[in-house]
Amino acid sequence: MSKKRRKKGLLDSQKLKRRYRLLPVLKKLLPPVLVIAGGVGLSLWLKPRLASSGFDFLRNDERPELQVLSSIGVEDDAPIREAYTQLAKMDGTTLPQFAEKLHQKMGLRSITLIRTAPERLAIGTEPFAAAMIVELDRRRFATADGIIFGELSEGQVSPLPVLKGLDRRQTMTRTANGTYGVSIGNQKIINEALLAIGEGSKYNIKYRSLVYDDFRGISGDLEASNYRVTLGFKPYSNKYMKLEKIILSLKERGLTSATIEVDYKGKAFVKESVL
Repeated sequence: MSKKRRKKGLLDSQKLKRRYRLLPVLKKLLPPVLVIAGGVGLSLWLKPRLASSGFDFLRNDERPELQVLSSIGVEDDAPIREAYTQLAKMDGTTLPQFAEKLHQKMGLRSITLIRTAPERLAIGTEPFAAAMIVELDRRRFATADGIIFGELSEGQVSPLPVLKGLDRRQTMTRTANGTYGVSIGNQKIINEALLAIGEGSKYNIKYRSLVYDDFRGISGDLEASNYRVTLGFKPYSNKYMKLEKIILSLKERGLTSATIEVDYKGKAFVKESVL
């Protein structure tokens, strides 16, 4: 019986390729590829570190222009711009750190960063504004809402009213942005004095100094005259209405010096004097 011939297929007619030749090629290409990859990785690691060390020519400066808002800003914006140029990069991680660093270094109340355009970044800074000077471990400033910050330098003159009568022996704690935490008792007195100042301004009554007493409350020397007023404790609104009439009467009579007590219920007490 004769054997049948098997027809050759398409695969039978193709020669086997030498696939093993690819391995030597890879061995030759691998070293330079590793060198290039290592160089790129080293560059990415080294570049921000050199830039943050002052080598600005190595930093990619494709960052938004910084606009410091002067309406709520500080007088000297150089520290802000300097800190911004020292950023190795600008992204969602570094910007909050940038703001926090300025918040602590400059003793700012708040910082706002706004991307006003793809090529512009606006920064608004709000410094602490003093409403009163308080005598604690030394003369320090107090904001209208009772935050203690900074200090009055030696020889510095300020038109702000000075609050005396605080317990200067109480310890204070310093916060990260340069403000101070005081004792509960001292904070209560500070808030009381600030309320007295705020209520008095509605009646055009301003103080040179204020003193707190545990039994009599708040008393103070007025700014524009030699009137010494004892207010007592809050509320102050009705007391200021009474005080306004008394001061007007004294001025009409040409009396520029007097001691006025409105801390009692009912009639006020006025001790007149002539300088």
